[in-house]
Amino acid sequence: MTNPLIIPILEYLREQNSSCSLIDLVNLCEQDFILLIGRDVDLQIVIFQKNFFVMNALYQIQRDIQTDGFLLTIFPLEICMVPNRAEGKSALATRDTDLAHYYLDWSNLNSITIEDIETLFSSFWQRYRAVDKVNGALTTLGLDQDVDWFDIRQAYQKKIAISHPDKGGCAEDFIEIRKAYEVLSISYHRA
Repeated sequence: MTNPLIIPILEYLREQNSSCSLIDLVNLCEQDFILLIGRDVDLQIVIFQKNFFVMNALYQIQRDIQTDGFLLTIFPLEICMVPNRAEGKSALATRDTDLAHYYLDWSNLNSITIEDIETLFSSFWQRYRAVDKVNGALTTLGLDQDVDWFDIRQAYQKKIAISHPDKGGCAEDFIEIRKAYEVLSISYHRA
């Protein structure tokens, strides 16, 4: 499917001397949404579909302009097109790649249900809340920032073996270690 929002969004991005936000682009495309989204659709689905159409257009633009020597950075509050200084290299992060795969797959737009949207929002907020707690959780387990899931599991198992109340450990320490593990589980393992 061809996304009719690509042209107005691309023109808007080229005219900008600074970054814009996702909300700016949703507002820009408000008239187009009238034709793209059905009338008797649940409000949550309408919000999801607006976001999907804009993000789909952004990721299509991002993919297409790379060969023209430009890079499109896509964050909800900062969307910006800049010259790509990394010649011949793709500057996209794994986060961008994963999101691009999601938003470029039209079946994600057409098959969405209210339950799916609630699950997506719940997952997002769990991860969002966990991000604030990651540093503290790593410190609790005695780990540095550059660890993987295997390192986290090992540190957790060592700490929990020492602090488990059945093994003579402190119940409060045990709970803190378990909470740290849960935070890191959301941020690392389930990501």
